[in-house]
Amino acid sequence: MKRFLPICLLLLLTGSLAAKEPARPNVLLIAVDDLNDWVGPLAGHPAVKTPHLDRLAARGTTFLNAHCQSPLCNPSRTSFLLSMRPSTTGIYALEPSHYALPELKKRISLFEHFNSSGYGVYSVGKLWHYGYSPQQRQRELTELGAAGKLVRPE
Repeated sequence: MKRFLPICLLLLLTGSLAAKEPARPNVLLIAVDDLNDWVGPLAGHPAVKTPHLDRLAARGTTFLNAHCQSPLCNPSRTSFLLSMRPSTTGIYALEPSHYALPELKKRISLFEHFNSSGYGVYSVGKLWHYGYSPQQRQRELTELGAAGKLVRPE
């Protein structure tokens, strides 16, 4: 029986196509919840086959010594995307959203930084726990794909 490893977040940042700008690297960030280290590029689990990730990892950089800031996804993701520790953000649980905290509302996220620097920022899946307001989406993303619309190749 084939097992599906849920990818909760797929973010693709692509460089601008403007001819006059100097070439910038393309950036692909894949962040997942509950994946563990079972995929091939991370030494894997013998029962898990990830040929597409294996080929992608062979062409780029895989961080092999990464650590999460918290055992929960919201504080870890907030920490990573805002470049602040949970002890600084004050977020230790699944709520609140960082947008709900006045001291973090104007903090520039990694996505907003890329978006304001001329990159296209595309996302599919769960990015922030509470979704996006139209203003947040405009600041951070070029396009937000519909969650649950990804089809797993056979």
